[in-house]
Amino acid sequence: MELFILKTNVRSLTMKEELALQLDGIPQIITWSVDYQDCDGVLRASVAGICIDELIGVVKKSGFECEELND
Repeated sequence: MELFILKTNVRSLTMKEELALQLDGIPQIITWSVDYQDCDGVLRASVAGICIDELIGVVKKSGFECEELND
């Protein structure tokens, strides 16, 4: 299992719920959360069998901006 930490433009509960429609349907995503009140809209996802680029692609396909969050 890996933990990916991503920067998004998810800024509200409604946006989080829209993202949930996609992420909840992917069995390789074990758990996920997004802090939509944080200025970086931090998405944390524990995954197994999916790479970070695939996860970023899913988030972007859902209509959101997404990139790896670097220190």
